[in-house]
Amino acid sequence: MPGTVSTLQDFPWEESVQAVKESLRFDSYPAFAEYLFNSLPQNSPKTRRRYTSLIGRWFFPDRQLSSLPARVWASYADETILRDVMRVCVLSQEPVIAGFIQRFILPAPPGTWLQTDTFRTYIEQTYGEFKYQSYERLIRTLCKLGFIAKVGQSWFTRTIPRPATAFLILLHQRFAPTPRIVPLDQILADPFWWQAGYRTPDEVRETLHDAVAAGLIARFVVVDHLEQVTTRYSLDEWLTMKLQL
Repeated sequence: MPGTVSTLQDFPWEESVQAVKESLRFDSYPAFAEYLFNSLPQNSPKTRRRYTSLIGRWFFPDRQLSSLPARVWASYADETILRDVMRVCVLSQEPVIAGFIQRFILPAPPGTWLQTDTFRTYIEQTYGEFKYQSYERLIRTLCKLGFIAKVGQSWFTRTIPRPATAFLILLHQRFAPTPRIVPLDQILADPFWWQAGYRTPDEVRETLHDAVAAGLIARFVVVDHLEQVTTRYSLDEWLTMKLQL
């Protein structure tokens, strides 16, 4: 996989969720990052420094406190919506994890048994050799993000509860920060919809129809054989009005 780093990073998921919440208390990113480094529970300064860097890269990529996850938490104070948005932030920055999901989880119905060799072989193919630490981190990350679950000694694919509100927020952020017409093909060409937790384009279409019925988007229609979404509100209005589906 081109551009792949030499090993998978740790995945401080719960620390990340708490960090986004805590970020609202600060007026500058440097002050927040300093607080994060000093307050993380890990004993090792090296680990705390690495986690501070990871959290910044994933959830504050511009080193600004007004990142989308922070804005979502400030508006909704809903941890489910926050985690759905944060899931996309992580996967957009971690191609090895995202690649496994696209290759082995999306094509498999929920409840499909994943052989242990599936994880091992993927790590070998990705890095050119088997790396046990990366193998463990791959499984742990997929589990924490909600894509797999352990039953007994086996791992199975699982369904993520429909991330409708997070999907619509992300749609507006990426394609329609102000009201406009967006082709569905353009939306589906971006991986954010399955990174959020959908498995098929039809699930996306169902959410868009539901959003029209709820008055959250203006239209979802076929025009000249092309499916098109017409948004009603800006991203700022979504967050200010706390709209949700």
